[in-house]
Amino acid sequence: MKKLILVAFVALFSFTVNAQDKDQFTKDTEKLMVILIKPSFKPVIAQFSGMVPDDKKEAFKKDVEATMPQLYSDMAKIYMDEFTHDEIKELLKFYATPVGKKMAEKSGDMSQKGMMIGQSWGMKIQGLLGKYQ
Repeated sequence: MKKLILVAFVALFSFTVNAQDKDQFTKDTEKLMVILIKPSFKPVIAQFSGMVPDDKKEAFKKDVEATMPQLYSDMAKIYMDEFTHDEIKELLKFYATPVGKKMAEKSGDMSQKGMMIGQSWGMKIQGLLGKYQ
């Protein structure tokens, strides 16, 4: 009987530790999402804000900001499927460095510029398709 109680205790303790680790894993991953997503979405939010009358811009920005935690949470789930908690911790360490901070800060502008280059490239490919049809 003592062995059964000991096994049950160890199992319960292990589950509790894993649940706590999962909670910290989620927190760390969501923290990473804030670092990665917030700067990337600044140009997008600015673009949408341009479509809103000036007297409503602040309210719009506030409403958009209110949606961000859910976005961070949803994106964290994707990252948690692809990365271990230790890997997320390593990414957080990187993004705490000067070059990591710069990368996060510049990511939105770089994404916009990259999309423009990608669109231009896509148009070239469409031109090549005509050659082979």
